[in-house]
Amino acid sequence: MRDDVPVTELAVQGVYKAFGRHPVLTGVDLTIPAGSLTAILGPSGSGKTTLLRVLAGFERPDAGTVRIGDQLADGPDAHVPPERRRIGYVPQEGSLFPHLSVAANVGFGLPAGQRRGPRIGELLESVGLAGLGKRYPHQLSGGQQQRVALARALAIEPAVVLLDEPFAALDAHLRASVRADVAQIFRVRGTTAILVTHDQDEALSMADRVAVLRDGQIAQYAAPQDLYISPADPQLAGFIGDANLLDGQLLGGAGAGTAVRTVFGELALTAGSGMAPGPVTVLVRPEQLAVRTAEEAPDGDNVSGQVVACHYYGHDAVLRVRLTEAPAPEIIVRTAGGPQLPAGTAVLVRATGPVLAWPRS
Repeated sequence: MRDDVPVTELAVQGVYKAFGRHPVLTGVDLTIPAGSLTAILGPSGSGKTTLLRVLAGFERPDAGTVRIGDQLADGPDAHVPPERRRIGYVPQEGSLFPHLSVAANVGFGLPAGQRRGPRIGELLESVGLAGLGKRYPHQLSGGQQQRVALARALAIEPAVVLLDEPFAALDAHLRASVRADVAQIFRVRGTTAILVTHDQDEALSMADRVAVLRDGQIAQYAAPQDLYISPADPQLAGFIGDANLLDGQLLGGAGAGTAVRTVFGELALTAGSGMAPGPVTVLVRPEQLAVRTAEEAPDGDNVSGQVVACHYYGHDAVLRVRLTEAPAPEIIVRTAGGPQLPAGTAVLVRATGPVLAWPRS
């Protein structure tokens, strides 16, 4: 990144956007730290792309403000058009011009005088495409085409780069390698970037922070590890990764509880819950469960069950187990490296804490 390119914070406050009578954004508040990569995560139809288009200036919010660095880009009496926001935009399909070479695609948004010389070559080298400037889009792989689109977005020295599900069209193996490379490019350059995605693995593996968009608002904004370990509510817990949500009873004296009773016996509670004893919903992640066949010797608090399905992935296996003595009839268990247990296998399941819990009404 050039020394004269400022690292820019982006701030959104109270943004509303509706299409006709259909509200899409219903009060979005979000501050993206300068130089960070933030993922906006949500299911299809949650308003992710609408929010990105508002940030880019393609859509005007019905209310609220958008600030890019010190510039008020959108507000009650302000609107900076897209071409003046210094926003780099990478669409889902790359949208390269098929009749232009790679170099011409990268330099398309630059003034004519800057389209020649070393700049284009430097940009292509920065995204791992050195020496490919004379090729055309059809001569590139899908991953290479997305890198060209990224180089084009970076060519204008943007204050912020917006990425609208840019890896969705790539196959699984290529998607993983390209997104890792793109994340590294942003970190080396110190570019502020916002990635819209519905892919949880993508959000958690790429981003410095993840904002979950739900019902037109940011439900939680946190580092990936914090979002997974300490989701704000049971609905978020079920959205971020696999989750076993069990009925439990918070134990303790008159003050805050310190343990929770579940079908797996008593489990330690995550510190700092501050809840009074009573009925709770308990989050037990699949990797907190250990499974063994019923023939093996019991160890600790075990619950009997039967395998419903086994999905083997090599590095791990995911089991669906129906418990024989639980109000929650089926749970998910993740085991490292196996075992492959066929449906119908009788098993024993044990849980380890600490666990997260929320009051149950």
